[in-house]
Amino acid sequence: MNRYFSAIKLIHAILILMLLLPACKDKDPFVNQPETDTATPISSDAAIAKLQKAAQAGDSDAQYHLAYLYENGLGVAKDEAKALELYEQAANQGHPSAKDNLDTLKTH
Repeated sequence: MNRYFSAIKLIHAILILMLLLPACKDKDPFVNQPETDTATPISSDAAIAKLQKAAQAGDSDAQYHLAYLYENGLGVAKDEAKALELYEQAANQGHPSAKDNLDTLKTH
């Protein structure tokens, strides 16, 4: 019986190592790291412009995120009417978080 349990423990140890080794590879700070001197950060204005373009094209996620920004005045002037309009657009497309936020905003 001891040999059986020893074999089981060895198999478990091998399986755990097989599962952990790929994760350890990703932890290497010198592997697959982007060069920081060539990275171009995106400005908040550019990000908002992309959200606005996507929202106008009917992207419900963009409508939801843009509505959140307008509701809270993050990167844009606070505009609850605009937020309400965008939440409604996203909710009409079935966006669940937009429906929740729309209900919350309407109760204020």
